[in-house]
Amino acid sequence: MQSKSIFRFMAVLAALIVSLAAYAHTPLKTSSPAADSTVAQAGAIEVEFNGPVRLVRLQVMQGEVEVPTEFAVNPEPVAAYRIDAPDIPAGKITVEWAAIGADGHTLTDTFSFTVDPNAAATAGN
Repeated sequence: MQSKSIFRFMAVLAALIVSLAAYAHTPLKTSSPAADSTVAQAGAIEVEFNGPVRLVRLQVMQGEVEVPTEFAVNPEPVAAYRIDAPDIPAGKITVEWAAIGADGHTLTDTFSFTVDPNAAATAGN
């Protein structure tokens, strides 16, 4: 009976440690345009994280072509960034980013949205 209690305790402890480690990595909270949204136009990319990070890379891609942005690495960690990108063309756009969290781990991810001048803007723009 006691071994079952110890096993349950260890399982709960392991789950707690894993969830705290995941939280410490400060994932992306929101973006604008939002992931998987369709917008009539986009002149900037906004990303907000669950806590301060150093955004060290942000590339806006249309297929294999990189869209010019005004991204520059900020030496101070902050939770929200706005990167002007006045020449985002119509079509499917993929944003690739990398950030360094407060714990020193590098996070990388992507999200995509579609620019369609004929579509009504959806939430996230």
